[in-house]
Amino acid sequence: MINFLISTVVISFILISNSFSVEKLTTNKELKKTEQLLIDTADRISEGKIDSALQVVKTLIEINPNFKLAHMIHGDLLLIQSQNYDQVSAETYSQYKKKISDLKLELSRRIESFNNVDKNLIESKIKALLAKNIKNLIFVDVKSSRLFAFSNNEGRLEYISDYYISVGKKGYGKKYEGDKKTPIGTYFIDKKITSKLPDLYGVGAYSINFPSAYDRINNFTGSGIWIHGTPSTTYSRPPQSSDGCIVLSNDDIKELAYILKEPGTPVIISDTGLDIISAREELDMNTTELEILTKMEGWKSSWEEKNINNYLSYYSEAAKYNSDNYPKWTAHKINVFKRTQDLRINIEDISIFEYPGNNRELILVKFKQLYSSNLLKNEMFKQQIWSRENSDWSIIYEGGT
Repeated sequence: MINFLISTVVISFILISNSFSVEKLTTNKELKKTEQLLIDTADRISEGKIDSALQVVKTLIEINPNFKLAHMIHGDLLLIQSQNYDQVSAETYSQYKKKISDLKLELSRRIESFNNVDKNLIESKIKALLAKNIKNLIFVDVKSSRLFAFSNNEGRLEYISDYYISVGKKGYGKKYEGDKKTPIGTYFIDKKITSKLPDLYGVGAYSINFPSAYDRINNFTGSGIWIHGTPSTTYSRPPQSSDGCIVLSNDDIKELAYILKEPGTPVIISDTGLDIISAREELDMNTTELEILTKMEGWKSSWEEKNINNYLSYYSEAAKYNSDNYPKWTAHKINVFKRTQDLRINIEDISIFEYPGNNRELILVKFKQLYSSNLLKNEMFKQQIWSRENSDWSIIYEGGT
């Protein structure tokens, strides 16, 4: 007979609560109620106030009756209160070892994220500049199991709220169909799934555009990556428990629905880590944006001037235009330049997003292009991915959206 609950959940709770400032977190106005009650419970446990901790966790269960972590903490506290530490067998421990490990990880992710980031600063540490036509941005940090929602405040991010999430069973960095990983990169909300879905997906599901055109040229495969809710019998899922989707509680999906229902809403899925993001210098962020905007202006000017050599200098020799390789599309471009007259190009609604998940620094630029010449007049939405190579930026992908 062993005291496995006491040695896992509550002791973990005490250690976690001692690793951050409870006072700091409980005064944060944006703190979600679930995390607030968890922190209040941890505070009382660390002070030895078991009866008081029980009352708090009971409140948490009343609010979220299907919250498995809360039920586990509640059971653990009852064992402490009754001093019946040895009533759970080794056989039962073996059976539930994985579940308890998942609950410990969820507990850690839920609380530690508040110690790793100042929510009043996170909005200025993400590389994003939004055009007027983009209302909101979603940022997912897979390492902390956290999703942040921002609004567009004159092009800059303004923090709205943040939420605990679950991702793929095998982690992140999706490349292949069925690998049970969550993709890393910058994507956009495609649509709300309106067909009748199994209870697994909860109260709502929204697809993102994985694999993107850039993913496909990198031979990434798969489909059906959604942001969705939890089964009706489950409040939340362990941090790594989906087949690659991003999973929130049903209450959180409902709260985010007004953002998620907007097609084209950017979703940055990052494996950078909140600790590294929080340490970024705002000066470096502003410099990157200025460099990209300056490059965009030079690229546009060289095109209008039909200076083919200067124009092509903005592209990497490994660049792809849609699915065409560099030699193929540059040969076509040279031919078009020779035949073009009265060229006019306007670039509108420029948005800039960091593109995580690579060993090199990437930036995704999305914009509206208005093109007019003796050969063609059209309007189209384009994306470019710029890569910093040898301290300079060059385009490695360009295509329509």
